[in-house]
Amino acid sequence: MRKIAIMAIMAIIVMLGIAVASDILVGRSRVVVFSAPTLAGVAEEAAATYGAELVDIRSVGSVLGVRIIQSGNVPDVFMSVDWELLKFIKPRRILDLGRFQLKIVCRQDYSLTDIGRVRLGVANPNTAPIGYRALAALYWLGVRYGVASAEEISRGLNITYIYDSSSRTVRIDVRGFQASGRFVARDDLAGVAALLEGGAVDCIFAHSPFIISRGYENHFKVLDVPGDIDFTQDPPVSFTAETQTGLIEVKAFRAFAASFTQSGDEFLKALEGVPLTRYGLLKGLG
Repeated sequence: MRKIAIMAIMAIIVMLGIAVASDILVGRSRVVVFSAPTLAGVAEEAAATYGAELVDIRSVGSVLGVRIIQSGNVPDVFMSVDWELLKFIKPRRILDLGRFQLKIVCRQDYSLTDIGRVRLGVANPNTAPIGYRALAALYWLGVRYGVASAEEISRGLNITYIYDSSSRTVRIDVRGFQASGRFVARDDLAGVAALLEGGAVDCIFAHSPFIISRGYENHFKVLDVPGDIDFTQDPPVSFTAETQTGLIEVKAFRAFAASFTQSGDEFLKALEGVPLTRYGLLKGLG
């Protein structure tokens, strides 16, 4: 019996050794991925190719992700919706994931003109790029389309819009961001989406890949934002956001995945095989 037990143990060790060797042979190691909520579907599909059991995906707002990385907690891969944030980090490799649109999602059959009065969910611009882009869009919707009042937005969110006519630049100071009145805030798009799904707000701003991955077209009213401020291209005036992380130019949406380790590089190879158009991510815009 003792001999049989020893042989059984040896067989298990051999099997485990084969499994470990198999992972090594295909170049797979465990990876930690910080992913913006918008890119969760993309990250999950890449993980399935890479080996889902080897991938730890953590949903983190892009700006907050930068702050975590700056503090020394560096993941293998960082997937962000804002190319401008690359200046704050130093990755080994960068994969361009393409551009996408800003849209508005509502629980009822609202129109664009209703955005100035509905309960609005907004992501904190100090932790998520969707936050400062929503604020830029609200400003322009008010100035160009008469949809919202910049003064009311400033009061309700404790922010400041400063327009410089000579340079046609709008600086948005969001360092003291705090929602009140008809505005409700959460740290990132996933949190804001939970407000919408739970009925705590009427409408939210959301990225097209997030809307597609959540199937919102089938459950909510999705409104197109006017093309001059949907962020597939740079906005009609220059916007900068003064955040707790630093000064950020608010330009066209351009997502990326950045790797910091060898295993992160391997995960980026899996990402390259994901059909990004399925998630509303498009290459070659502008």
